[in-house]
Amino acid sequence: MYRRTYLAALTPLVAGCFGGQRSQPTATATATPTETPEPTATPEPAASPEAAQHIDTAQDRLTEAVYIFTGGVTDDLLSITAETQTFRARDVLLRLDRVQRALADADAAASTEEQRTTVQSLDTMQRFLTLATDAQSWLIDGHDALTEAHTHMDDNDLQDAEDDIDRVETAAEEVSEPTETLQEEMDIASASVTDAISEDEYDGKVAQLTDEADILSAVGDDATDLRNGLSMIVDARDDIDDNRTDEAADTADRAYEVLSDVEDRLDERSSDLPERAGSFEDVIDDLLNLASSHAAEAETIYDQYS
Repeated sequence: MYRRTYLAALTPLVAGCFGGQRSQPTATATATPTETPEPTATPEPAASPEAAQHIDTAQDRLTEAVYIFTGGVTDDLLSITAETQTFRARDVLLRLDRVQRALADADAAASTEEQRTTVQSLDTMQRFLTLATDAQSWLIDGHDALTEAHTHMDDNDLQDAEDDIDRVETAAEEVSEPTETLQEEMDIASASVTDAISEDEYDGKVAQLTDEADILSAVGDDATDLRNGLSMIVDARDDIDDNRTDEAADTADRAYEVLSDVEDRLDERSSDLPERAGSFEDVIDDLLNLASSHAAEAETIYDQYS
């Protein structure tokens, strides 16, 4: 131990005595770099047989829901329109609830990204058909109310007609939410996951529901104005009965302006009716004829008492 200490202290002194000589550098060992092993790829887990079974079940149940939607006669969603009388929304929704339960089981058991993606796409299609069912139900109710409103106005039963028009307005308001969601938030590409609904059918059904919703709202406004015009004619005739002929002429003139305007609008709608909204053609023509005949009646009253 003492010798090592002594040698260490001696070294700089020796170096000073032999100033003309250079000390030889001490070789330093160079470390050989260690190669980093390549990471081992994690193998993709095997597809879950349980998830696959639940996915198949969901597919089958979605197909059943489509057939229930179309009345069990065809699988063409566009065959159901606002004038369809056999549509049973509750039965469709019950089937779709079973689809949702199968998808929940599939999602819990899914072991691969492919299975999870399939479940998500099927869930989108289930939601699409749920929204379409909601929209279709309101459109059918609105169409029925318009038809009844025409019947009551034709019979001069204006109070019942007003109730019918209120139903039309409610249906038009309620149908706007599902149709807007279908237009703005849904992914048509999800249709590729199932044979039950093609992308073309998906796109066509959204267009049909949207066109029908637009026409329902517009014709509902026309029906409101038509009823108001008919009410003015009733008031004009009451004025005639009470010998207020000047008032009768003025009221009839206002009724004519309202009814002729409704006539023009309905005539334009009838001529330019979107192809997907053909279910409203007959009721629009019926309302148009009613507006036309009563506009002529209002004009006659005005001419006679002005």
